[in-house]
Amino acid sequence: MALAKMKLVNVIGMMRYLDDVVVALGHTGVFQPDETAAFFSDNEKLVPINAPDDYSPLLDKLRELMAGSGIEPKIVDAPEFDELNAEQLKAMIDEEDSHLGDLITARDQLAADRSACDDNIEKAKHFIGLDVDLEKIFECEYIITRFGKLPKDSFIKMQAYNDNPYVEFFPCSKDDAYYWGAYVTPVSKADDIDRVFSRLFFEPVNISDIHEKPEVYIERQVKLSNDLDKNIEQLNTEIDAYVKEHKTEILKVFSTLCKHHAFISIKNHACKYRKSFILVGWIPAEYEGRIEQLLTPIESVEVTFTKAEDEMKHSPPVKLKNPFFFRPFEYYTEMYGLPNAREIDPSGFIAITYTLLFGIMFGDVGHGLMLLIAAIFMYKKMKMPLGALLIPCSISSMIFGAIYGSVFGFEELLNPVYKALFGLSDKPVKVMEGQTTMMLIFGAVGIGVVLLTIAMILNIISSVKRGDIGNALFGVNGAAGLIFYTSLVAGLVCTLVLKVNIMNTAYVLGLIVLPLILVFFREPLSKLLKGERKLFEEGFGSFVVDNLFEMFEVALSYVTNTMSFLRVGAFILVHAGMMTVVFVLANMFGPIGYWITVLVGNVLVMALEALLVGIQVLRLEYYEMFSRFYIGDGRKYEPVSVKDIA
Repeated sequence: MALAKMKLVNVIGMMRYLDDVVVALGHTGVFQPDETAAFFSDNEKLVPINAPDDYSPLLDKLRELMAGSGIEPKIVDAPEFDELNAEQLKAMIDEEDSHLGDLITARDQLAADRSACDDNIEKAKHFIGLDVDLEKIFECEYIITRFGKLPKDSFIKMQAYNDNPYVEFFPCSKDDAYYWGAYVTPVSKADDIDRVFSRLFFEPVNISDIHEKPEVYIERQVKLSNDLDKNIEQLNTEIDAYVKEHKTEILKVFSTLCKHHAFISIKNHACKYRKSFILVGWIPAEYEGRIEQLLTPIESVEVTFTKAEDEMKHSPPVKLKNPFFFRPFEYYTEMYGLPNAREIDPSGFIAITYTLLFGIMFGDVGHGLMLLIAAIFMYKKMKMPLGALLIPCSISSMIFGAIYGSVFGFEELLNPVYKALFGLSDKPVKVMEGQTTMMLIFGAVGIGVVLLTIAMILNIISSVKRGDIGNALFGVNGAAGLIFYTSLVAGLVCTLVLKVNIMNTAYVLGLIVLPLILVFFREPLSKLLKGERKLFEEGFGSFVVDNLFEMFEVALSYVTNTMSFLRVGAFILVHAGMMTVVFVLANMFGPIGYWITVLVGNVLVMALEALLVGIQVLRLEYYEMFSRFYIGDGRKYEPVSVKDIA
């Protein structure tokens, strides 16, 4: 639950050594260049490098060749190619293209012809019923034949044109939606009949390339398709043989191009000042020694390092640094927005709270197990980041499902386990009992109070880190807001639930009214702390009127944010209720119908609940908690890496 410490690297040296510096930094894979001119107030004399990237088009061309020949891009060591310039690399690629490229082009053309054959066969098979040479039909001088497909409902509607002898459709075949065939019209009536069939949504099909019976045409196309397959197979064999012989060299050229492309991207962030260059960028603090060791031996080069905290105006990039359990939840953090360098990384907070809330709301041992299997498949096979974070969520669901005693909706299945392990005659939590329902509702609100309180504490810490002391002390989610919210909740709980009246005059004035007043005057108080003299921009009266309306919204937000957590308890009841409906329906059938209904019902409930719970918990995270302590305006640390370019 932390951010990796970053440092700003400032490199200065003679222009003739810029390439050496760029190569050294590029090989590390940890340097993120920044716009150098932006770091100097007097930057009129700084000239951007703007070196032409002659390697990018070569890289695109080679990628195309590799994709066509099935060579998977990867970086390999090729020190013997490092000294080759763009012209030499281009000559090597042109040579590969003259051999491999020609084979790929020929194969792709045959594959296009093969696809055209399939289209021709698919088109012609709908007109197999026509026992005539189509060429003779096309040669008719006084009649026109239109081939195509007509929707089935339009075919029925043609009865309305029974009195018109020219409106006649001759079907050859049909599928689920269309009749395939033709209509014939005299040339003199063509426009009128075409309009009729257009209103019937007739879709013409061009078969002018068929000059014989459709059956004969299909046979000819099938033979042509088989011949093309043989030729394609022969070319694939030649391509595979060529790749086997030249793959190593191709990958070396590819790796060299990737390196040069990466180096150019670093170089173009530098600026020239007279006969010197200046290059600025970011690295994780742990690499400071390595970078210094690489650059200081280069003649005339000076390198300095500055802490990211001292360069906040330049928005240092952010690299999240979390333990294994928290790392999958960085996906949700990045969706909302990365923290800036002075914020708290919320990944750990969301990992714990999301996992717990998901488990509480999706509590079922069987459904959790199925979700675990699906999550592992999503993560391992489909490489989906969502799968990684659903693994702990599904385990949490199984744990809470065991507490509720629910296994695929069977509420009594685990009773022998409770008795054997804990000596209980029944499950610990009976969800559908009236007393338990009230406990779940109050418990959900209690969870909301705790999480909102934690969010406010995180806001105080984050505000102090950002140097915003006014917000930390007097903000809606600062110390004043925290005291107001917790004191009000504690007073209501003690008075209404515990029947202990602690809300006396001193309590109300000191812990509720005074914090609320501080929140009301948070803006002028914050300005006072900063030493500003003008506390009210548009006058005291205007300030009071504006803030009265705002305070109403603030008070309402405390209530609505807390009540939003009612959905946590509601989803527990919804699951039990939906599974009850499934079993009521299942009991209406015999043994086979019973188990089919239970199976289908579980699948539907599991899919629907998993989707809804995932969305609702994320909503609670983003809107009820993140909005209280998190800004998320940071930018991602994206170093120039040859491997990333590959």
